[in-house]
Amino acid sequence: MPAITEPLIRSRSGALVAVLTFSTLATGLLQICLPLELRQLRASPNEIGLTLSMFGFGMFAFEWFWGVLADRAGYRAPLIASQLLYAACIVLLASVNSIFLIAVSYLLASGMMVAVGPIARSYLGTALRSRLRATGLALLSASWVVAEAVGAGAGGQLIDRFPIRSVMLAGAFLPIVSGLLAVWVFRGYSHVAHRGPWTADDAAREEESRAGGGVLRVLAVTASLVLLFQVGAGGELALLPLLVTTHLQLSAASAGTAMLAVGLIGGVLLVPGGNASDRWGRKPTMIAGGIVTAIGFVIYSTSGTFAQVIAGAAVRALGASLIWPAATAWIAESMPRRRHAFFMGLFGEFENVGVTIGPILGGIAWSLAGIQAAFYVYAAAALLASVIAAVFVDTRSRVSERDAIIG
Repeated sequence: MPAITEPLIRSRSGALVAVLTFSTLATGLLQICLPLELRQLRASPNEIGLTLSMFGFGMFAFEWFWGVLADRAGYRAPLIASQLLYAACIVLLASVNSIFLIAVSYLLASGMMVAVGPIARSYLGTALRSRLRATGLALLSASWVVAEAVGAGAGGQLIDRFPIRSVMLAGAFLPIVSGLLAVWVFRGYSHVAHRGPWTADDAAREEESRAGGGVLRVLAVTASLVLLFQVGAGGELALLPLLVTTHLQLSAASAGTAMLAVGLIGGVLLVPGGNASDRWGRKPTMIAGGIVTAIGFVIYSTSGTFAQVIAGAAVRALGASLIWPAATAWIAESMPRRRHAFFMGLFGEFENVGVTIGPILGGIAWSLAGIQAAFYVYAAAALLASVIAAVFVDTRSRVSERDAIIG
């Protein structure tokens, strides 16, 4: 049975990227609403950091499960179910009052939201032609980044006009739209036909894994890279609104504008970054991305004006556009097809650990030396990720001969 390979545009892959945009808008709304809601409840910096870390912890707790479920049941049913559950959890989040219950609700909401990670990445990673793989995965990430930014920007404007909880309730309709559109995207889909037979390439990778190399080595290196990079990415999502509102003493609308700028700049740059990885190789782009990201966080730390915050966002987004598509494509090319969604779920778990740790580390640094210190911590983590990429990333191509011919 031949492997399915799709173009990026006018295909199920392209349609999947598009329909998930609605759900991601809701995530952006939550990312601006929650920090400001916690501030209204007079939570301490440590309480804010711990509560916001539930976003990462919820993803960590559930992403592996969605990957396993997608390998067994296919992509369609888990994706639709997750979107409906995500909407229900947003309603719950908007209905509770204590910091503890907000943390629990945020954990559950992120656990349902995270299903799109292993499902969409696995589908694109196995369906796209090899020479489009990093570009396609970058487009997927770009759509998420831009939609989150638009959601955060819109949320900042809405919060200045409506109660925060009303804004969150309105956002609960967006995942429902994604779930309904996913029914249309996967019409005529066959999980068996998509995955194809167990290939010689997969068997070789399984043998490498049992011998202690190959797949396991890639997972170990990827875990280190992604965790370190996501420490800063998760911290930025949690603390940037507070840097704008507490350090610069600006409004919620300004915080939303900053989040919008972060996402729009990052989204615009991600696809060229993925194309650079396809052309120049995974390793060089990872190294450069870590260095540039660290510079962006230093600019955040030294910013005294809103314009400097935007400059830091632009530099940080440029670094992310280089390291992220390269790392995603590297692991997607290395994993056996039969358990591909599970391994992409593990990739997401590495992200989740970083997203969970980032706000906690930032809250500790903030309480000890001010909020700017948190961004210095994130800069150090990005530099360490660059060093790991330089030393441990295998420069040999991970694309199988069969995929290279088809692609």
